[in-house]
Amino acid sequence: MNRLKGIFLLASSAVLIAGAALAADDTVKIGWVGPLSPPGGYSAGKEMKWATQLAVEEENKAGGILGKQIEVVYEDTKGTPDQGTAAMEKLVNSDKVAAVVGEFHSSVALAEIAVAHKYGIPWIGTDVWADSITAKQYPEVFRVSPANSLIYSIVGNWVVESGFKNVAIMQEATDYGVGAVAVLKGILDQKGIKSNVITVQMSQQDFTPELLRLMNVNPRPDLLMMIIAGEAVYPIIKQACEQGFAPSKDTAIYSGGGPSLEKELWETTGDCAKYLISEDVALPTAQWNDVAKSFSANFQKQFDRPPTGTAMESYDDMKIVAQAIRDAGSTDPKAIIQALEKIKYKGTRGDYGFSTESSPAWAFHQFMKAPIMLIQYDQVKQSPDQAPILYPRDWATSKDIVMKPEK
Repeated sequence: MNRLKGIFLLASSAVLIAGAALAADDTVKIGWVGPLSPPGGYSAGKEMKWATQLAVEEENKAGGILGKQIEVVYEDTKGTPDQGTAAMEKLVNSDKVAAVVGEFHSSVALAEIAVAHKYGIPWIGTDVWADSITAKQYPEVFRVSPANSLIYSIVGNWVVESGFKNVAIMQEATDYGVGAVAVLKGILDQKGIKSNVITVQMSQQDFTPELLRLMNVNPRPDLLMMIIAGEAVYPIIKQACEQGFAPSKDTAIYSGGGPSLEKELWETTGDCAKYLISEDVALPTAQWNDVAKSFSANFQKQFDRPPTGTAMESYDDMKIVAQAIRDAGSTDPKAIIQALEKIKYKGTRGDYGFSTESSPAWAFHQFMKAPIMLIQYDQVKQSPDQAPILYPRDWATSKDIVMKPEK
């Protein structure tokens, strides 16, 4: 009897294990990483997650991938590299995801791609700009956002063409901030434009000493630039405004890094964001295709706000991964990577494809046609898609930079 009982228990266990394996195999698991809480850029992370959820809902409603529903495992990286590493280890080893998408902070992305490379898992960055992310040329790593060298060469050319002569720059002490300013300053130095760079910490709340130092440089700066990602830029905008530094009749104000496109900007800074100049990584609304129009309408309906370029990147990122798995006909990581290298996908920001060129180094697996434009808010509580476009010139809806007028 004991022997028969043992055989029965073994058989039952085998059935349970097989059933669990079958249940676990009923979905295609994809990992998502990004900041959903401080000290990271949680407002951007929230929009990225919302956009991903919309993409997944659409995919699953249409039948999913390979006859299975998509299951996304969301990991809050909090904007810190150690959390990025921990999230990736969990996604790969515990959740057994087929691929990972997301991230907003370059320093966190660099920690994540080390894990992706270690295990051979495809990773597609959503809104991370440091050149070094793709410059490492890991076969697993792709990027839908622009690289620093792409975006800040355009920003630098705009500064030159706009006639600014004395530029004050506040940079965050990260891979994104330092790398972006290196590209920007290289252009300014070449054109003989003076620049004064101050490095700040994203954990700061009071930037008065730094702003006063920049404000009192002689000659006074005619452009204040903040190369800072996340909510850390909000108090700088407000304090620069309250001190009468920028925006003013003498000094324009520019914010890079994405957060200046979010609805929370107005909630935090009030009227101070009027006349703010920023970049957007979307196409002008006049150039939106049917995918962009549909996504924007759905996003507005569900979340009562228009999507930023970052949200569009996130939506496209998930859609690209889903298409790559379909093209591969498999969730095998190597097959997905091969499919990503060949992918042709029409998204909200145009027709996607990833470069396989190795020079310059950052071009490898980069979406080289990532759109970039500079906008300026000329109304309080204006959304990015309604703001006048300053640059590139052939997209411009306004030729002039508006400084804050004297009262």
